[in-house]
Amino acid sequence: MTPERFRELAEIWGGDIARWPEAERDPAWILARTDAGAAMLREHRAFDALLAGSPEVSSARVDRAALAVLGAIAVSEARPPWHRRWLQPVSLLPAGSLACSALLGVWLAGALPYHQDDQAVATVAAVFDASVISLWGNQ
Repeated sequence: MTPERFRELAEIWGGDIARWPEAERDPAWILARTDAGAAMLREHRAFDALLAGSPEVSSARVDRAALAVLGAIAVSEARPPWHRRWLQPVSLLPAGSLACSALLGVWLAGALPYHQDDQAVATVAAVFDASVISLWGNQ
């Protein structure tokens, strides 16, 4: 076993040779008896111990984290995303009303010429309900 292979196995499997693949263990024990091999195993055992331990977390920190998560959830539920705010029917109502008014105005400008034409007035009256009395209606 080469020192590079020993280092690679120590980085993958950690500082305990018993966890290494079975075919690699016997040559690893030989290399572990050297000073360089022992130092490498000590380094990886310290890292293994760091990963094996559970972190110390105070209850106050847990409470603050839980409160922060609940606050974030409350804020996200209180304010919908931008696409829901902009595409709601209530917010589109003024824009739709303006667009319909503009289209109606353009249509009226084309349908009613400057001089009174009975056919154009009758068309407009038919659209807006002929039974309603209007100033220019066909009566």
